[in-house]
Amino acid sequence: MQLLPFLLAVSVFLQSTRSTAPSSEAQSWFQQARQYFEKQQWEESRSAAMKALEIDPALADAEVLLGLAATAQARLHEAERHLLRAVSLQPQNDRAQGYLALVYLQQKRLAEARDAFHKALKLNPTNQSASYNLGLIALMQERPAEALPHFEKAHQADPSNVAALIGLLESQLLLKHRDQARLSARKLKALLKPQDPGFSQTATLLALNGEYASAIPFMEEVRQTFPQSYDANYNLALAYFRAENPEKAAQVLRFLVTQHPRAEAYNLLAAVEERRQDYLEAVRAYQKAAELEPANEDYRYDYANELLQHRTNQEAIALFATGVRDFPNSWKLRLGLGCARYLAGKFDEAAEALLETVKIEPGIKLAYFFLGKTYEPAESFQPAILEAFRAYLERNPDDPWAYCHYGIILYLRARLDPQPDFRPAKSALNRALVLNPAFAEAYLQLGIILQQEGRFKESVHFLNRAIQSNPKLAPAHYRLAVSYKRLGQTDRAKAEFDLNEKFKSESQAEQEKQKMIQFLVEQRK
Repeated sequence: MQLLPFLLAVSVFLQSTRSTAPSSEAQSWFQQARQYFEKQQWEESRSAAMKALEIDPALADAEVLLGLAATAQARLHEAERHLLRAVSLQPQNDRAQGYLALVYLQQKRLAEARDAFHKALKLNPTNQSASYNLGLIALMQERPAEALPHFEKAHQADPSNVAALIGLLESQLLLKHRDQARLSARKLKALLKPQDPGFSQTATLLALNGEYASAIPFMEEVRQTFPQSYDANYNLALAYFRAENPEKAAQVLRFLVTQHPRAEAYNLLAAVEERRQDYLEAVRAYQKAAELEPANEDYRYDYANELLQHRTNQEAIALFATGVRDFPNSWKLRLGLGCARYLAGKFDEAAEALLETVKIEPGIKLAYFFLGKTYEPAESFQPAILEAFRAYLERNPDDPWAYCHYGIILYLRARLDPQPDFRPAKSALNRALVLNPAFAEAYLQLGIILQQEGRFKESVHFLNRAIQSNPKLAPAHYRLAVSYKRLGQTDRAKAEFDLNEKFKSESQAEQEKQKMIQFLVEQRK
């Protein structure tokens, strides 16, 4: 949203200033000031208006003109002084109140601007500028429900007022008044041409609020009018992509990259090709984006992550490693490197990269998720991993996975003692369940601890809860089978052993890889 055009507001002032007798010397100077103002000769206008005030210090219109000239020159404190003087001379002058409010608005003094516009509207209920700008202030304060009636009033007073109609559309979109928003969009389409800035602004508002079906026809017209425009093509492709139409998005982007081979366009094309499940083209497009902008960390990350998903771990490791070299402060590339090394079975190297990640960004949840998985196989880094978790959990984060991994770490350490104390491990796991009552892995680990303590009957409850939360969790079926066997329930034990074999055959390693990669993919957003 933007202010009403300054010169439009000024023209209203110039057409409606009161006149005095032609013989008045002050009026003569004021008329000269007006003429200079119309020519945008600000200093000459200012000088003539000051002459008028020397002769008639109560000439409020001269103070208004001085305020407008100062506003045009971005001398807002000076403008405020003159307009306050004008308001004191003519308290009933709604135009002077409105111009003063505009100055406050440009200074981001929203409360004062709102009060001044309310005064202007009270003095003159037909003041469209006051209605519009009250709506604008409400939007700036994220109060669309308050903005809506102001824009409606301005639109009703002048249905051709594009700024008011765009404000009305934005308020309706924010309030999820979809049908009314589509009607406002149709009105704007009838009022505007594709060349008008408001036409593209309307399309952008619709797209940003998820109204892609309404936005795309606007964008198509803009593209037809400006077929070589980078922005017109890119925005249209992005709208098609978000509207779940990757074929159309790909068509637009393939044309765009031939005309404007920019990294941003290739990166979007890669995401589109991935949605189309053409993974080879996706890798190529991510690679092109990374090559075109080698200093862009995000493009390098996207390319490496795509390799990790659809090519080989070794290629991904090499690319993440060069990314870490080129972006030494990037936690995201170190996280990707740690994950790629883990999936390649290089657990010590994975732990090293992940520990570096949490040094750079101590609060990143994903790093601790992957780091917890490296604890058992990366024996040489176990003390450092334990300390990293302790430091992280001292801040009491909302992170059930971290508490679960910490509980597993404490269990593994306690198991090495001649007289193990599993209470700290249980405490961490119970904290994980407070944060996520359906946390299958936490229930599983509590069941394992109870088995370690010889409490097989009690373990059944926790293992069943794990299976309720995740029926395909093979280790939970295996552990439940062990408990049933120890309790003499052989039929139940056999059924659970069979389920364990069934779900193990679905490749737990591949499921884990997909889960880890999905977490990495989410870092693109």
